[in-house]
Amino acid sequence: MAGGPFLPSSAFPIGTSGEVFPNVHSGDGVGAAVEEEGLGVANATDLTADRSWSLRFQMPTTLPTGTATLRVFALADIVAGDLSVEPLWRSFAMDEDPSNTALLTEGPDPDSRTGGDGSDADNSTFGWAAADDDMYIEARWTLNADTVVAGEVIVMELRIVDADTDVAAVTTLFPSIIFV
Repeated sequence: MAGGPFLPSSAFPIGTSGEVFPNVHSGDGVGAAVEEEGLGVANATDLTADRSWSLRFQMPTTLPTGTATLRVFALADIVAGDLSVEPLWRSFAMDEDPSNTALLTEGPDPDSRTGGDGSDADNSTFGWAAADDDMYIEARWTLNADTVVAGEVIVMELRIVDADTDVAAVTTLFPSIIFV
């Protein structure tokens, strides 16, 4: 049976730039789901370098069947622009020190995208076109740079790649791990 979503048990900005921050996305509509809390990324004109979120996911003692997959939704109030996200991660047991081991990259090009107009050609993970403002855009990466292990903690850096990002609005990200 497939399972999840497993949400981060911890999420905090790396560094003190102020260019990644907790954010509440406020949509322009008047429906019931106008606001949503997530991981904020500054307007691309304010980004001065690659910026990152540090995430921790606690895996259950029995993993669901299926393939471990990072799923990230994005929201922005914008009609054009690109955002490039690169996940780096490793799974750590309780007796391992994550500060002594480099994380492994899955790369900025996800295995699949739904919505928006991001493409491998320009290294953008998420892309917004005229009708995409305030709509969820999804990207998925198969987590195969390391092995997901039951009962371990996935330590992840969600890196925003400045050179491939030009979205001129604050973006809000919503990461989770699912098994498909």
